[in-house]
Amino acid sequence: MKSVIVVAAVIVLASLDICHAFGSVLPHTCRSIVLTPSLQCNTRIQTQTNLYRKFYDYGWDKLLVDRGISDIDTVPEELQTNTSPARGAPDGTNVVVNVHSISQFPFLEISDDNNNQVLRLARSAFLETQSSTNEALINPMTIHVLNFVLFPSPHIRDSSSGHYLGLPIFGADIVSLPGNKHLVALDFQPVLPINDDDSNGNIVTSLIPQQYSKFEDKLQKIHAKYQKSTSDSVEPLLAWGGDIPEKAERFFSPYALWTRLVDDDAIDTVNKVVWEAFQEYTDLYLDLMTAVQNDMNTGKLEVVVPQEGEDNPVLDGQLEYLEYRRTNDPARPMLQRLYGNEWSESVIGDVLFPYILL
Repeated sequence: MKSVIVVAAVIVLASLDICHAFGSVLPHTCRSIVLTPSLQCNTRIQTQTNLYRKFYDYGWDKLLVDRGISDIDTVPEELQTNTSPARGAPDGTNVVVNVHSISQFPFLEISDDNNNQVLRLARSAFLETQSSTNEALINPMTIHVLNFVLFPSPHIRDSSSGHYLGLPIFGADIVSLPGNKHLVALDFQPVLPINDDDSNGNIVTSLIPQQYSKFEDKLQKIHAKYQKSTSDSVEPLLAWGGDIPEKAERFFSPYALWTRLVDDDAIDTVNKVVWEAFQEYTDLYLDLMTAVQNDMNTGKLEVVVPQEGEDNPVLDGQLEYLEYRRTNDPARPMLQRLYGNEWSESVIGDVLFPYILL
């Protein structure tokens, strides 16, 4: 039976294949965001500020606790930020991007006998259209993007059985594009194939290792809260965003929260419903990582880097994911038009989807 991918995800701009959405609003002849006269005249403008800033702050505050990011940020200084003018907007309006990445996690406590943390990488790309006073400018003609991804170590295995733990990748993509288009994808993205059915034909979903099944139960309930309706006459809080491209289905779980918002209330929905969903998905994933870290500290789990030629399906799955994203990232054309090819390729290949160093 074909994998049941009923939603889309937390992920990454690439998994969504939203390049057509970008292409529909960004001219190929210009590196700047263009706000066309027709949009400026016909779209009702309600300007707000700091649309995705609270999402960005929430994720990083959870990871860092009270520690600042500057002393552990692994992004080279020349790739941490960039600016491009937003054409068609008032003078001084820019599309500003900030990029961060860490490989140390203050929220994860290690024991005296264990110095391994179960997360290996967290990174974000955060784009805002900012006014001349450096405030985020939110209206139906501006662009705002948050791409926030957490990678667990692919080398964690059960100390007794020797089996590697196929922990999912956390991905959150929240995108606002000119024309009042909003795309949201939140997911625990699988690195191992998810079983479709058992010998009796019953659907079996195993996204999270069995010893942590309670987290999958919670994830299922959170997903249903936002993307399922109680009856045919009641719309879900966040309607399903449509079919997932076949090549990307491999990296979406059945609990992917995927929606498109295009109505006049879209920004309010992002500020309330999407905001609550983002917090719940983020909190649950970090609770899962904390539980795995506790088992690592007590010796139930261990980190073992495979020798050359040794099979590690979890590592293979992460490498496959990274290669797919590097090759197919739909944000690439937008980044290149805004910030140039060289800078964009360095960020995509070296920061957002870097090779795993063994």
